[in-house]
Order: sequence, then structure tokens, then C-alpha cells
Amino acid sequence: MNENINQISSYFETVPLWPFVLFGLLGLVAVFVEILNRKRRASAIDNFRYTIETELAWLYPKHKGWPPNINTYLCSRLPEMQQNFEVLRVFIPQDRLLSYNTDWNKFRDFCRTITDEQCAAAEQSSPSSDASSSSLVSPATDPKKVFHQLVENLLKHAQP
Repeated sequence: MNENINQISSYFETVPLWPFVLFGLLGLVAVFVEILNRKRRASAIDNFRYTIETELAWLYPKHKGWPPNINTYLCSRLPEMQQNFEVLRVFIPQDRLLSYNTDWNKFRDFCRTITDEQCAAAEQSSPSSDASSSSLVSPATDPKKVFHQLVENLLKHAQP
């Protein structure tokens, strides 16, 4: 046993130390980059969630009512949300990127195609009305439910 320790210690006495120092520095740099990336990802998630919570405060998480000109209202908020979407996209794992992009595209398309008439038709056919009028608008096409589902789908990608 003592002979093995002597061989190892003599090896370290004859080998230059610069490769070990270099590998140690590379390890430290890798740790710092990982810490920085985690902070940047957390910041991107916080910004994405904050943007959704502030820009869509009237509509999500508690629906207070559709503002007039819903299409204009939502489309005016899309650029800010698009910017945060792009920043967060960098930190989404490759295997979830397709789902993330699909959820964003569905949300964006909904914001561009929703009309005040659709909202009014859905409100007129509320569950309290009779069965004949509730068959005109199914729960799947209720804009409130569709909107909330689309936002939920986006926020599932912004889990810390």
C-alpha cells in the first residue's frame, strides 16, 4: 500500500500541474455558466408569466369580462407577449419545443380571429338558457373556455 502511494506521489512530482489547473478552471467556468443560465431561465419564465398576468389581467386568471373590440385589445398585446415568448423559447428543451411553438401559434391565431360577435353569441347561449339555444354554441367553442385553455397551455411551459 505504501509503495502505491509513493508511486502516485512521485507521478505528481514529475508531471506538470498546468493541465490540472486548466481542467479546474474549465470546471469553474462551466459551473458559472450553468448558474448564469439558470438565472436567465428563471428570469425569462418570470417575465413571461408576468406579461401574461398583467397584459391579460381582465381575462386571466379570473375572467372579468370581454373588453370592447376584443380583437384589437388582444392584438395590441401580442408584440410584448411575442418578445417574451422568443426569450423563453431559448430555454425550452428541444423535445418540448414543438409543443411550445404549437401552443403559441394557437394562442396567436385565436387572438387574431376572435370577434365581439363570437363573444356575444357565446354569452347569449349561457348554461342558464334553454337547451335549444345552448346547442348553437358548444362548450368547446365558448371563447372564454378556449382562451383560458390556450393560456393554461402556454403557462405549462413556464413552470420553474
